[in-house]
Order: sequence, then C-alpha cells, then structure tokens
Amino acid sequence: MEKYKNLLQNIGVFVLANFAARILNFFILPLYTFYLSTEEYGTIDLFNTMLQLLYPIFTFAIADAVLRYGISNKYDLKEIFTIGLNTILLGFSCLTLGVFIAGIFFTDKRILFYFLLIFFVQAINSFFSAFVKALNKTKIMALITTFTGFLILTLNVLFIAILKKGINGYWSATIAGNIVGIVLYMFTCKLPAYYRTSKEQKVNKKLIKEMLAYSIPLIPNALFWWINSSLDRWVLTAVTGISTVGLYSCANKIPTILSTINTIVSQAWNLSLFQTDTDEERKKFYIDVFYYFNEIIFCCSIGIIMLSKVVGNYMFLNDFFEAWIYIPVLTMGLFYNSLNSFLGSIFTASKKTKYIFSTTIVGSVINMILNFPMVYLWEGIGAAVSTLISYLTVYYIRLKKIKSIYEISFDMKRICLQLFFITAEVIIVMNGMLWIPVIMVTIYCVKFIWISYSDIKKFMGQLKRY
Repeated sequence: MEKYKNLLQNIGVFVLANFAARILNFFILPLYTFYLSTEEYGTIDLFNTMLQLLYPIFTFAIADAVLRYGISNKYDLKEIFTIGLNTILLGFSCLTLGVFIAGIFFTDKRILFYFLLIFFVQAINSFFSAFVKALNKTKIMALITTFTGFLILTLNVLFIAILKKGINGYWSATIAGNIVGIVLYMFTCKLPAYYRTSKEQKVNKKLIKEMLAYSIPLIPNALFWWINSSLDRWVLTAVTGISTVGLYSCANKIPTILSTINTIVSQAWNLSLFQTDTDEERKKFYIDVFYYFNEIIFCCSIGIIMLSKVVGNYMFLNDFFEAWIYIPVLTMGLFYNSLNSFLGSIFTASKKTKYIFSTTIVGSVINMILNFPMVYLWEGIGAAVSTLISYLTVYYIRLKKIKSIYEISFDMKRICLQLFFITAEVIIVMNGMLWIPVIMVTIYCVKFIWISYSDIKKFMGQLKRY
C-alpha cells in the first residue's frame, strides 16, 4: 500500500509542476490567435517540431538515463551529473557546427540564432529537472517548473501583446524563462557542486557505457514518435501550405487538458515504478493503476470531443475558427497516445527499452505510408486520421507484447467498447449532432463514477491506515 501512497504524493507534486502553467497556456491561446496570423503560428509550430526532432539526437536522450540511474541509489550522483552534463555539451557542440554549416544556405540567420539558444536552454533545463528528481527533491523541481512556466507566459503577453514583437517575442520569452529556471536549479539545489572535472575524478567508462546503452535505444524511439506526432505538419506544409499548419497546430492546443493529465500521471507513475522493488510488485501495481488511468483519461477525452465546437467558438479568433473541425480526431489520437505512453513505462522501468523502439517503429512506418495520400485527399483531417491509425497500431502491439512478456491480461471487451464509443462520438460531433454525444458522455461518466465509487472509498480508507 505504501507504493500507492507514494504514487498519490508524486501525482500531487507533478500537478503543481505542470497543471497551473499548462492550463494558463490553454487560456492564453486567444492571445496567439488574435495577435498572430495563421502563417506565423504555423512557423512557430514547425520551429518547435524541429527542436523536438533534434533534441533526442543531440542530447543522446541522456536525461532519461540520469533519472533512471540516479534514482536507483547504486551509483555516485556526482559521476552521473558529470556524465550527463558532458554528454549534453558534446551534443550541443555538434549541433552548433551543423547549424553553422546550414547557415550557408539560410538568408535569415536570426532563426538559426534563436534555434541554437532555445535548444541549449531547454536541454540544460530538462537535464537539471531530471537530476533534481533523482535527488528526490521533486517539490523544488515542481516549484521551479511552475514559476518558469508562469514567467514564460507572462513574458509572452508582454512581448507579443504589449510590445508587438510577434514571433521574435515568443522565442525571446522562451529563452528568458528557461534561463531563469536554470539559475534557480543551480542555486537552490547547489548543482555546480556535483560536477567533477577529469582532474578531480577519474572518468567512469563503465558507467558511461551503461547509461548510453540505456538512453541510446530511446533515440530512435523518440524519432519515430516524432514521425507519428509531427510529420503531418511538414506534409501539410508541402501539400497545402503553412496557413493550414497554423490551423492544425492551433486545434492541437485544445486537448491540452488531456495532455496535461497524461504528463502529470506519467511523470509520477514512472517515478513510482522506479521505486518499486520487484517485477511482481510492478505487475500488480501496473494492473491496478492502468484501469483508473484508462477510465479517467477516456472520460476527459470524450468530454473534450463533445465540446469541440463550443470551445472553438470562444478560443479561436479571426481566421482560426475553422480549426475546430480537427479537434475531435486529434483528441482521439491523443487519448491512444496517452495510453501508449503509459504502456511503454513498464518497458522503461524494467530497462527493456528495445521493446519501446520495436513497437513504435511499426506505427511510424504506417504513418509515413498513409500521411501523403490522406493529406492529399482530406488535408488536415487526413493528417489527423493518419496519426490516429498509427497510434492505434502501436497501442494494439504493446498490449499484446506486454501480455506475452509480463503475463499481464487486459479486458479486451472494454477496450473494444471504448474504441467503438469514441469513434462514434467523433463522427457524430463532426456532423453537428451535439445532443447525441451529450447523452452518450453523461451515461458513460455516470457509469464509471458509480462502479468506481466503492473501490475508491475502500482504497482511500486503506491509505489512511498507513
């Protein structure tokens, strides 16, 4: 029971670290749709997707290894910190060289300058955040993350709405906020004290190999997830133009609440799994938590889909209103992507990261095959459906893989019922018959609450005794 209590505590910490800033980011969306054009918003999104593509390559996904090895209490934290920071600095040096070479073909050097700066501050910030979690100072991490998020949003309002700096203002706010976060981590957690030069401490080549053996298989996995989540933007740019990308990206912001819940639970869940001692403990823990996570994220998804057009009326200003039509399919895709992330965590906890890659690659190949023809036929809707199919494929494969490796059984009837329910709702909402999904969602949520009430009451009663 102690591990369940730890999970709830971890969730509380990550709620503080993610929820406030992310929700505020959701409500600030009208600012972007009012002051930026669809082309400018599309440019920002393509810029961010390129950062996401290069981040795991040029950081070697080392932050994941820093958290996994740091939290195990079997290794010297100073060695782990030094290896992590040196790896990031090495990767950034390679990226800088590549960007300078690419600059020969760019007339606007300003974009490359912003790109390098944002990459560096975000990479260091993510690394510091992972290491602070390993130090078991998650509350400090949550406070710094929350403050940094609020600062970036405040600076966005200042630079975009008041000073009218447009895209430059957006990027400047990102850089400034991350620099403040880095400084706070360094001073509050005394991180410089963990760094050791080669003169002060002999390089632990064995630990370097172990950490890279853990993190490097995550790189192709991250790349294929990038294909699943971001390739559609580039295909839309090539086939329809950057304005459509702006609409598509704007629609992607609406499932932010769902994405926030997934981020909070996933971070807390991974941390709790790493703290679980045996495979048998993980198996039972996994089954118990998966049911409730699945149901909660499903209820949130069908609620967002039901309100797609209503939210679009208030959140999408000027030329952005027509973006609401993408929300139902994108939300359905994000639901299954959230489940994929949850399912993948058991591979990470058991250090079997190769299975994350092998299950992801199939979905990515399917997405690459479907994206061009579907975008050509149905533009933004085609891109969303292509991504959804790839997520569904990965979901099915991971269910089967986990069942065969860890002997964990899932309720396939309930899973199929969810798929039928959410697909029907998406079709109905996109055709404008809103009263039907209202009834459907109400019935499902009441059913879930009714079934879960006694279990939750019993569970909370057990927690009080610990």
